[in-house]
Amino acid sequence: MKQLQMGYMVWASSLMRRWKTALPISLAVIVLYASGYLLAGAPVGLTTLLLMNLNPIPWLGAIGVIAYYFLQYDRYMADRGSDANWSKWKVWTFVAGILMTMFLWESPLNAFVPESMTLYTLKLMGEFELAAPLIVFGIPFKLIDEKTNGAFWKLLRFMHRPSVTAVILAVILVIWDMSDQMSLGLKSPLVFALLPGVYLVSGIIVWMQSLQVFPSWPNLRNHLQKALYVWIMEMAMMAMGGIWFWSAMSMNPAQSSHMLWGLTPLLDEHLAGMMMTFLSLPTMCLVTWHFWQWMEGVLEHHSDQSEYTVN
Repeated sequence: MKQLQMGYMVWASSLMRRWKTALPISLAVIVLYASGYLLAGAPVGLTTLLLMNLNPIPWLGAIGVIAYYFLQYDRYMADRGSDANWSKWKVWTFVAGILMTMFLWESPLNAFVPESMTLYTLKLMGEFELAAPLIVFGIPFKLIDEKTNGAFWKLLRFMHRPSVTAVILAVILVIWDMSDQMSLGLKSPLVFALLPGVYLVSGIIVWMQSLQVFPSWPNLRNHLQKALYVWIMEMAMMAMGGIWFWSAMSMNPAQSSHMLWGLTPLLDEHLAGMMMTFLSLPTMCLVTWHFWQWMEGVLEHHSDQSEYTVN
C-alpha cells in the first residue's frame, strides 16, 4: 500500500513540476475551444468556457498518460542525464499528439458534428493523419524491448502485420466508407465515441510500420513496398474525397435543417471532400520519403556495382 501511495506521489509531482508548461497549454485549450464556438456561430459565455461541455473522464485519462510519460522520462534522465534517444523534441511531440487526439476526439465541437460532414471528416481523419504520427514520433521506441511479453504487446504485434492492417484499413476506408460511418455514428453514441480511436490506432500502426520502429516485428521488406502500401491506402482516401468533392448528388448523412455555417448538405459534402484530400498530405509526404529512400538505395547499389566492375 505504501509503495502504491509513493507511486502516486511521484506521478503527481512529475506532473506538478511542469505547471509552467501546463498553464499556457490550458490557456491555449480555452482559446481553441472559444475559436471553435465562434467559427460555429455559437455564443460564447464565461460559463461555457469554464465548463466547456467536456466529458472529464477521457481528459483525465489523457492527463494520466502524459503524467506517466513524464514520470518515465524523469526517471530515465535521472539515470542518463541526457540522451538523443529521448530528446525534448520527442517529449513535446508526444504531448502535442495526445492533445491533438483529445481536441479531435472529445471536444465541445462534437455538438456541431451532426450539422457538418466536414467536421466529422476532420474529427476522424485528423486522428489518423495528424495525431497518430505525432504520438509515434514522441515515443522513444529504441528504449523499448521488442520482445516484451503481455497481452497488449501480443495484440499490437499481431496488428502490426501488414496483412492485418491492410484488412482493417480496407474495412474502414473502402468497404465501410465514412458517410456510412457518420450515419451510424449519429445514431449510435457508442460508435460515435469509439470510431476516432479506431482511426487513431490504425494511424499509429501504419506509422510504426513505415518507420520500422521494431525491426524484428512483421513488416514489409523495403522502402518501395512501404511506399506502394501507404500510397494505395492514401489513394483510397483521396478517391473518396474526390467523389465527395465532384458529386452532384448529396451523400451527406448530416441532413439537419440547420447545417453549420448555413451551408447546403451538398456544399458541406464538397468541403468534406476537400478536407479528406488535404489531410492526406502528411502521409503522402511519407510516401515520397519512402520512394526517395528506395531510389537512394538503388543508386548506391548501382554505384557499388560500377566500382566493382571497374576494379
